[in-house]
Amino acid sequence: MTADMIKLGWEEWLALPDLGLPAIKAKIDTGARTSALSATHIEPFGSAKKPKIRFTVHPVPGNYELAIPCSAPLKDRRSVTSSNGEAELRYVIETTLQVGGQSWPIEVTLTDRDGMAYHMLLGRMALVERCVVVPGESHQQPDLSYDLYAQKTQPTRSRALRVALLTARPGTKSARALIAEAEARGHTVEPFDPATLTPHVSPTTPAILQNDAPLPRFDAVIARMKASRHNLAVLRQFEALGSYAPNSAEAMAAAADPLRARQILARHHIPIEEPGAPRTEDSFTATTIGKRLRSPQHKLTKPERATVLRAARALGLGFAALTLRHEHGQLIVQDVSASPAVTPLKKRKSTAAMLLDLIEKRARPKPGSPKPRSRKRR
Repeated sequence: MTADMIKLGWEEWLALPDLGLPAIKAKIDTGARTSALSATHIEPFGSAKKPKIRFTVHPVPGNYELAIPCSAPLKDRRSVTSSNGEAELRYVIETTLQVGGQSWPIEVTLTDRDGMAYHMLLGRMALVERCVVVPGESHQQPDLSYDLYAQKTQPTRSRALRVALLTARPGTKSARALIAEAEARGHTVEPFDPATLTPHVSPTTPAILQNDAPLPRFDAVIARMKASRHNLAVLRQFEALGSYAPNSAEAMAAAADPLRARQILARHHIPIEEPGAPRTEDSFTATTIGKRLRSPQHKLTKPERATVLRAARALGLGFAALTLRHEHGQLIVQDVSASPAVTPLKKRKSTAAMLLDLIEKRARPKPGSPKPRSRKRR
């Protein structure tokens, strides 16, 4: 064997770094043409031009508490015949394989190998010319460990997010900025006019319907809409289904009701101006995204920053624009908007990027409940 040859036994430790899987034990099967990765909660999403796939991997056979959320561009969907002769239509992705200090791209099909002793099957199409398989031996390459998943130094890869954008005007500059920023990060933003959606309230099968068909699950929902009764009901249903909302339905309702907003701010000892009062020359607007602030035309002082954050927090708004002014040494809130403009700022991070930062931090994929144990088979 030459120095660059890779000797493989019938079982080996592998890594799939693009999927955030630093260690997985695989069976090397030259009798199988395609490679297979055990996956659950498989969900295609994205546009027809750039389709993607999300799924969950349990790298340790029998341990369903360790669930790794993964995502990848969708390459194909093919019919694969398993060893028992049954044909199955599987999603196909391309990802990087690491073994013995070397790496190369391989195609992998996704299927639920529940009960199998190996959650990864490496077929002959993944074996490059320099691979030599010795069927009578195992672990010819360095051993890895499932302990890598518990190491804080182990880099993690976030699964691509699926975000719903509730707006009647998806072509606005703000909507386009949000969609472009999300796509640049590998996420997908799907706009919906809330007037076309209907909450389906049920103790067992809750859903959001469009043309009588249920929408898929979304990791997050951005509401840029009028706070009407119907629109807020739709947003509330997204939240009930587990979607993270930077501005909840209750927060948007409070911000849209001047009297309710005044009551809330007064309870937190934050002065607010009487309705209809004109803006003055010293008025300024600050946008808050989580705990971060932006005010392009005004350099915020420490007291001003504190007041803006307190007001947004009191109203429950994670993304808002507040207009304020000074009067007799007091900072007064003049106006609150729960749907601020999303525009890029020169030489600074855009509000679209900051909002996506907040969503990435707060939205957590939900892999689902653990599966019961079943007897292993090779």
